[in-house]
Amino acid sequence: MPTSTVCLVDDHTVVRKSLKELVECLGDYEVTMDFSSGKDLVAAIPFAAPPSIIILDVDMPGMTGIEVMKYFKENNITYPVLALTFDTTEDTIASLFRLGVKGYLPKKCEPEELKKALDDITTTGYYLTETMLNALAKDDKKATNKQEEILDQLTPREKDFLALVCHTDEYTYEQIADIMQVHRRTVDGYRKALFEKYDIKSKAGLILFAIKHNLLEALNDG
Repeated sequence: MPTSTVCLVDDHTVVRKSLKELVECLGDYEVTMDFSSGKDLVAAIPFAAPPSIIILDVDMPGMTGIEVMKYFKENNITYPVLALTFDTTEDTIASLFRLGVKGYLPKKCEPEELKKALDDITTTGYYLTETMLNALAKDDKKATNKQEEILDQLTPREKDFLALVCHTDEYTYEQIADIMQVHRRTVDGYRKALFEKYDIKSKAGLILFAIKHNLLEALNDG
């Protein structure tokens, strides 16, 4: 894996320095910039050399990580963000993902968890954990209209494909082709169509997309 660049955002100097040392000890990652506040981060955008990943402290004074993500969403800024926070409530986790973060970790996480999160975001676009999936599954507020909009955009066969991708048996694309009784190239066509429609990069991203917009029950009922 080529070296990925990382931007650190944390209001504590000691934490930033320690995190920089930790990240660069994990291998394949180089910290190329850091900021002591959310305001400093957004003031520096657009970056001359965009980082591969932003590690964002959620619990900052002045402009919190949540406020940074709201700014990103409102201004269509799509840098991959890994959120770090002491607040591990389901409401906070769900809010972070609905605002566009690609992964979440509690600040008490082990170095191995940080490495996995960085690796997963780099290779698949998301870092999925059971805690995060549970939080998203329970957070269905204000999602009905978006759910209906997405379902209207999907063809019947795309819905069948997405339901099988999200099945608890974790079917491979080859198995999905067999179940749908189509050629593997046809399944690849469904996958490519969904990737392009919703800017998704991986199978994990498809699953997260379906959970994020509360599509699973509707897909299975259909």
